[in-house]
Amino acid sequence: MIGIGLDAVTEELFRNIRTNVPAGGLKWEKYWEVVTDAREIFGPWKVNVHTLVGLGETDQDLIKLFVALREREIFSYLFCFNPEPDSRMSGHPKSPLVRWRRMQLAKHLIETEGHGLEQFSFDPGGGLVHMRADAAAVEAVVGQGVAFMTNGCPGENGEPGCTRPYGSYRPSEPFRDYPFMPTADDLRDIRAQLALDGLLS
Repeated sequence: MIGIGLDAVTEELFRNIRTNVPAGGLKWEKYWEVVTDAREIFGPWKVNVHTLVGLGETDQDLIKLFVALREREIFSYLFCFNPEPDSRMSGHPKSPLVRWRRMQLAKHLIETEGHGLEQFSFDPGGGLVHMRADAAAVEAVVGQGVAFMTNGCPGENGEPGCTRPYGSYRPSEPFRDYPFMPTADDLRDIRAQLALDGLLS
């Protein structure tokens, strides 16, 4: 398997954040050329593209990418932007927890349950406002907890093999992704954080 660190999910963000830096020069077009070549060489579900929530993209940008990658049988490995002190983006805000949870859920529904772009509705700013999905089926996915675990590097049996904690949050903060199967208490927190009533009504 090969992983490709795209991070920014739109060309504008990629150019502004990843190329307009000292000793930059990374090319959006080159990254996608590598993704395409890797998919051809390694085959289905053997390529993953690292994507970040919270760089300035919209929910619609993320969900469009999740669908496009799924259609090409490529995984999206999802991370939450976590500003580092004294870095160039130290003052950039972290994505709200409700948004992060919803993007985790949307990605999982797209990759594993076959949801398409037509099942998501957005406001004029590209924010997710509604999911056309069976509430019981969504609750079953939430209850499994896998959608909210650390993403990346699958283990021998497909379970998360990359369980590093604190890549997306600090130890003093609520879990963003779980390096273990969420407990019943964790799942209660996740349900509250998702605020699904408004999203599925």
